[in-house]
Amino acid sequence: MSESSPATARVERRARVSPIWLVPVIAVGIGVWMLVQSYLNQGPLVEIEFASAEGLVAGETKVRMLAVELGTVTDVRLNDDFDGVRVLARLDPGATELLHVDSKFWVVRPRIGTSGISGLSTLLSGAYIELAPGTGTRGARSFVGLDEVPLTPPDTPGLAIELVSDDAASLSVGSPVLYRGCRVGRIEGARLDVATGESRYNVFIDAPYSDLVNTATRFWNASGIAISAGAGGFDVRTESLESLFTGGVSFALPEGSLPGQAAEPGAQYRLFSDYESLVRNPHLWSIDYLLLFDSSVRGLQGGAPVEYRGLQVGSVVDVAFDYDGATDYLGQEANSAIPVLIRIEPGWLGEDSEFAVLELRETLAKGVEEQLRASLAVGNLLTGGLYVSLDYFPDAKPATVTQLAGFDVLPTVASGLDQIEQKVAGLLSKLQDLPLADTLDGANGAMREAAAALDRVQQSLSTLDELLVSVNDSALPSNLTTVLHEARSALASLGPGSQLQTELTQSLRKLQQTLDGAESVLNTYEEQPNAVLLPKRRTRDPVPGRGR
Repeated sequence: MSESSPATARVERRARVSPIWLVPVIAVGIGVWMLVQSYLNQGPLVEIEFASAEGLVAGETKVRMLAVELGTVTDVRLNDDFDGVRVLARLDPGATELLHVDSKFWVVRPRIGTSGISGLSTLLSGAYIELAPGTGTRGARSFVGLDEVPLTPPDTPGLAIELVSDDAASLSVGSPVLYRGCRVGRIEGARLDVATGESRYNVFIDAPYSDLVNTATRFWNASGIAISAGAGGFDVRTESLESLFTGGVSFALPEGSLPGQAAEPGAQYRLFSDYESLVRNPHLWSIDYLLLFDSSVRGLQGGAPVEYRGLQVGSVVDVAFDYDGATDYLGQEANSAIPVLIRIEPGWLGEDSEFAVLELRETLAKGVEEQLRASLAVGNLLTGGLYVSLDYFPDAKPATVTQLAGFDVLPTVASGLDQIEQKVAGLLSKLQDLPLADTLDGANGAMREAAAALDRVQQSLSTLDELLVSVNDSALPSNLTTVLHEARSALASLGPGSQLQTELTQSLRKLQQTLDGAESVLNTYEEQPNAVLLPKRRTRDPVPGRGR
């Protein structure tokens, strides 16, 4: 039996992982999953620029909308230009849909202004950032915060417009907008346009009052109290007690104007300084014309009406104003006319629009060809005030609308006053040329000669009577007797008390009275040339007790 070799043991090493290592692996996996989920579920990070970081604290200041918290400020730092601050805020995931390119952010702090007191709740909770979602494109993450709290929520129904004023009115943010004394809106912004020097105001009018605004609506400054004096006493005008202290704007449709089209958002309107300015010039569209008068324009002032057959169609802008080329034109010896600039407004005739301006310009050009002329007329005999009258003159010379120094020129004619003065001057000139003194002397001589002739006729009649008495009628031929009787009858018809003598005497007396009256008229016009229009100056009535 053979001896067998011993068995060799084979030893192998196997890598074994202890179950204990599963715990950290699972923990790491859970942590990574949580990080991924946290990243995927976190809200957007927005960047907001403000002029100041007053009241803003990183990690504490909240972002809210309608009193609901939407996120927290994570960082506050200066911007790159060091003229403001940059605020980073992490919002909730659900706030993503609220971020549009036109979304608004502003800081709510305690404020006291003309519009009232706001932000009192922040005295305890601290300042916070309010979010107002927009309606534009979504996805924006960078915004510029508002410096002031908007007085009107962004989604408020109504109309936003802009008012433009030449002068800085006593208006401020929060001042009311009134319609017949009722508050219907507010001023949301005020600024000065450096380029034009105009004051511009952002105005919001709440619905449904916004339907009252159309293209024909006019706005005026209703601040303070307007006091005017007239024949009926003093008239005090104020829109409301609020506008008396804080200022305000009123609007209405001018009396007699037709409603226009509905106003568009962002439309611009002129702001009149007061209601009286609106009444004097309520229209926006106008045409300027130049008038050249050869006669005196004394009594014509800026603001005087321009009328067409008694209806106002415009006003006088300026008299003898300075315009390009005026010096050269007026310096010509052949033409010494006085320039007057007038403004005709189609709104007085109905429609106040650009189309109405073009139509009115064509109508006036055609009217001038049909003898439409401008003239001066007396508006007040007591003050001597004049106005410009437009009317048709059949005897006017043919003319057309011309150009001078960039203005359209309407032809003019002598006014009714000038025509009266010319006729009176011509009459006086003719009366002065009459030989009144010689005529009076001749009339007096004729009366003396007539009296002498009558005396001679009386003498002849007496002689004839004596002849008829002294001579026997039968001794004379019948023919001669008849002739003597006829002669006596003829002489008797010329004697004292006869009809011929009476008529002659009356005619001579009337002639004397007429000549005396003409002499009196000449003396009156020599002392008072305007007696044709104004009564003769009279002495004051005596006062009892005076002059004793």
